Order: sequence, then C-alpha cells, then structure tokens
Amino acid sequence: MGQEMAIDFDLNEMPADISQRLQNLIAESNFFATPVVNEALSRPDEFEYTVTIDAGNSMHTVRTTDTSMPESLRPLIEGLTELAKTSEK
Repeated sequence: MGQEMAIDFDLNEMPADISQRLQNLIAESNFFATPVVNEALSRPDEFEYTVTIDAGNSMHTVRTTDTSMPESLRPLIEGLTELAKTSEK
C-alpha cells in the first residue's frame, strides 16, 4: 500500500486567488454531478483519490483512480494534489 495523503482545505481561509481557482475547478468539473463511488478497481502503481466537498448544505464524495477518473475531474484532482503537496512542506 502506498503513502496516503489527507488534507482539508477551507476556501474561506485561503488567499482569494487560490480559493477562486479551486471554486472554478469545482464548477468546471461538475463535481456534484459526478457519481459518488467509481466502481473501478485500482491497478498496481496507480493512485486512488477520495475527494469530499462540503459546500454548506451540500456534501459530496467521489472516489476514483488514475485510469477510471472522468476527464472532467482531472484538472480538479491535479489542482488539489498540487495544493496538498505545497501545503505539506
């Protein structure tokens, strides 16, 4: 099993430009319309992602892998991954 990375972001506590970028990525990905659980199994050496977004009265979780990820989610996942890596330092 690989290294797990878990991090919480509060858009209200981030710099405005980063918060706006993430809000745009969430909207462009149509995140809340993406199926909750992607049934594809991960393959060896493949990343798995679980993303939960709590937006006031709406909460939604998506689980996906590198190969099963809908293309619409890819920019959001890449943005969150990059932000998580810079936040870990």
